[in-house]
Amino acid sequence: MLLAGWMILVSIVAEAIPARIWLSMLAYALTLLGFYVGIVGVIMYVRTGQNR
Repeated sequence: MLLAGWMILVSIVAEAIPARIWLSMLAYALTLLGFYVGIVGVIMYVRTGQNR
């Protein structure tokens, strides 16, 4: 998700795809969601490692 958001933004900056407000918002949402999932995954990984 994080990578997809970044790829959309890079494509918009490189003018490979047209800049639309909904597309920019989608890229921003994907970036935030991917970051959130990654942080939750790291926290879960650290917590399971402490139990061992």
